[in-house]
Amino acid sequence: MERGLADCDAVNCKMNRSYFLSLLARALELAGRYEEAFQAIDRGLLLMDETNERFCEAELHRVKGALMLAGGSKADAVACLERAVAVASGQSAKSLELRAATALARLWADQGERGKAHDLLVATYDWFTEGFDMPDLKDAKALLAELR
Repeated sequence: MERGLADCDAVNCKMNRSYFLSLLARALELAGRYEEAFQAIDRGLLLMDETNERFCEAELHRVKGALMLAGGSKADAVACLERAVAVASGQSAKSLELRAATALARLWADQGERGKAHDLLVATYDWFTEGFDMPDLKDAKALLAELR
């Protein structure tokens, strides 16, 4: 992934780069390379502002929230996840909204705010009428079952 992004840099290709940086950040997080993951997210956010290519804005904030949470910064994680939910909602990006709402609801539930977590997640989950075999919907359904 890093080599591919370097190749894009070499030819000044910026299309979809913010999205690819969000994927890189997630891979770096899974590898335990948190500082580099934060750098990838920050690069993605800066590039998004530069290009105004905003289709992955919610995902960038969601991944940043996950990184904040992994680093123990719950307040910052909540802020990032709330922003991810708001951005996705404003863009009518329901799948991204569900993914962010699930992450935020899980965090709130862990903080003892189960009712708030349930209300957030059910509002997004209930919008869907198909695709219930998809991982994000299965994850949300399982969390809703825990919150009931």
